[in-house]
Amino acid sequence: RDRKQGYLDALIERGIPVRDELIVEGDWLEASGYLSTQRLLAQEVDAIFAASDKMAIGALRALREANRRVPDDVAVVGFDDLDEASTTNPPLTTVRQPIRRVGEMAVENLLDALATGESAAQRLILPTQLVIRGSCGALAPDT
Repeated sequence: RDRKQGYLDALIERGIPVRDELIVEGDWLEASGYLSTQRLLAQEVDAIFAASDKMAIGALRALREANRRVPDDVAVVGFDDLDEASTTNPPLTTVRQPIRRVGEMAVENLLDALATGESAAQRLILPTQLVIRGSCGALAPDT
C-alpha cells in the first residue's frame, strides 16, 4: 500500500496524470511480476517499477521473452535489494530497506511489551536507499 501511494504521490507532484491501466496488482512473487509485465507490454511502457525484487525478476524474464531490451526499451526497478538482484541480467536497480533493523526493532518492542505489560502500536518509518544498477539505464553516482 505504501509503495503504491509513493508511486501515486510522485506522479502527482510532477503533474503527471495517473493512468489506472498502468497499475497492475501482484502478489510479490516472480510469477506475478511475469504475468503483470505481459499485461503491461500491450501498453507500450518504457519503465516498470515492481513492488518487490521477486516481481521485478519476473518482469525481466517476461521482457526478455518479448525481445524487449532492458534498459534500452524498458527500464526496470525493484524493491528490497535481495541477494539475487545483483546477479540478474542486467543487474537490478532496487530500493534497499534496512530489513535487519526492522527485525531488531520488532524484537525490542516485543521484549519491552513483555517486560512492562504494556503494548502500544507503533508506526516507524526507516530510511531506504536507492541502489542503482544496470536495469534502470542510469549511471550509479560513483561512475
